[in-house]
Parts: sequence; structure tokens; C-alpha cells
Amino acid sequence: MSSSMKWVGSKVRAAVRSGGSEGIEAGAKLVFEESQRSVPKDTGELKESGKITTDGLYAEITYGEGLPDPRAIVVHEKLDLHHDDGTAKYLENPTTAAAVQVRSIIAAAIRRKL
Repeated sequence: MSSSMKWVGSKVRAAVRSGGSEGIEAGAKLVFEESQRSVPKDTGELKESGKITTDGLYAEITYGEGLPDPRAIVVHEKLDLHHDDGTAKYLENPTTAAAVQVRSIIAAAIRRKL
């Protein structure tokens, strides 16, 4: 192996961590934006409660924090509820639909760092 092609584990690890972090954040933003389009908007409180938390190689999208009742769970899970604007599974469906795209976003971000 030539010196220009030498494997440098610590540099590769750092590139994967940095690129992975950027990719995960970008993927979470994509899913969050889609979930914001899908979340029922009756009073607007549920939509406004949505947030993304990221920390390195971790991202979490949540709804319902700070609301006085468990509506985030009820609205998400009860398929028989009617919503004039929005749908049940407002977080699960966008997450599932974007899974392949999110993996591609993460992989591209890692490749850019290598």
C-alpha cells in the first residue's frame, strides 16, 4: 500500500463521526418537515410542540411536550379519528417513507468527509 493510500483509522473514524452527525441531522430535518405537513392542525398546539433534538450520532423528533394531555399519542395512534387537516401516524409514516432517502443523506455526508 502506498503512503498516499495508508489506512489511518483515527482520521476515518473522525470523518465517519462528523459526516454521520451531519447526515443524521439533515435526515432528521427532512423527516421533521414532512411530519409537520402531516400533523393534524386542529388548534395548532400539537404542530407547535414538535421539535428535533440532535446530539452527535443521535436524533429524536418529538411531539406533545408541554401539552396538558396525551393528545400527541392519541392523535398519532387512533386511526379512526377524523382530521380535517393532517393524519394519524403523522410521524411514523414520514419516517418510514423517508428511510431510504435518510440513509442516502447520511452516506453522502460521510463520503464528503472521507
